[in-house]
Amino acid sequence: MASKKGSLNGLTKTQVKELKKTLEQKRDELRRSISQRMNRDTEIDPSEIIEELDQATAGQHQDVQLRILDKEVKLLRQVERALAKFERGEYGLCEGTLEPIGYARLKARPWARYSVTYKEEMERIEREQSTMRPGR
Repeated sequence: MASKKGSLNGLTKTQVKELKKTLEQKRDELRRSISQRMNRDTEIDPSEIIEELDQATAGQHQDVQLRILDKEVKLLRQVERALAKFERGEYGLCEGTLEPIGYARLKARPWARYSVTYKEEMERIEREQSTMRPGR
């Protein structure tokens, strides 16, 4: 999948190096954030708070923190998946078409799995299917 010029799926060596470094930094940042969030969230025990209003506030805060944690964990999986693609020589290829994704898209979202065109088509199909379902 790598070309003879030393590039990877339409990306130059410099672009590949830059995108890989960005992904590694994002992975490290997410790991730190997830670890801190998990440690911080275990510090608050709503059952120890006496007033009902304080318990409700703590519960809401904990719900928000859990949603953020869930999003970070999912993003970390996507970043790690993208990094694994470097090892297989598949980084930068659309998973739907196997065509190169394009540097601009990868620069904006280095963990992108699909080209803009393919992603838009998937979303269009999803919208059409959701409007055809009864009860919508």
